[in-house]
Amino acid sequence: MTRTLVRRRVRRGGVAVVALALAAALGLAAPALAHTQVAPAAPEPGSTVTEGPVTVAITTTDPVLEAGQRSIVLRGPDGSEQYFGDGCATVTNSTTVSAQITPGQPGTYTVIWTLVALDGHVQSSEDFAPFTFTWQPADGQQTATGQSAVPTCGEAAATQKPTQEKADEKAPVLNEHGWGDLGWIIGGVAIVFVAAVIVIMLLVRRSLTNEDDED
Repeated sequence: MTRTLVRRRVRRGGVAVVALALAAALGLAAPALAHTQVAPAAPEPGSTVTEGPVTVAITTTDPVLEAGQRSIVLRGPDGSEQYFGDGCATVTNSTTVSAQITPGQPGTYTVIWTLVALDGHVQSSEDFAPFTFTWQPADGQQTATGQSAVPTCGEAAATQKPTQEKADEKAPVLNEHGWGDLGWIIGGVAIVFVAAVIVIMLLVRRSLTNEDDED
């Protein structure tokens, strides 16, 4: 076997290794880029609650960005545009977001929530199936007065008149797909990696072509 043939096989083997490495890297990166899944935790969807305040909670498949915006409020009853709660929510064990809320008049309430996943992607109840339950307060249970605007955590109800400009100021800087800085970093690294692999494969292929011409 000539040295030329040996070198050629070694280089072709190198191309195969690079291709396999690229496939493996992309396979590992795919789960990391997938969006966090969110599911109702309490109360049970469709159930009837008789005592308040009601613990309203959702769980996520991946950690929540605790420094990011998050909110849980109730809208209702029965489709009315009244909102209950103060807009604040607590993160427990990195994957559970909850709030204690006292509803108003009896009826069906819809849970309205927002959170930021660890990858910087903003998710809200608008992206998922409606999460509802029925509020049927027992005798002696207190009820609350709703607000006409969605409550914002830290703002008094009397002065709460959120505008789009205020919402934009409070929201993290995201692109049109909801990615934050971490999303840009991941995307940039992936692009550089793919570009580097393509360059290497082109150089190796050119080298093999030149050797074939010389032979």
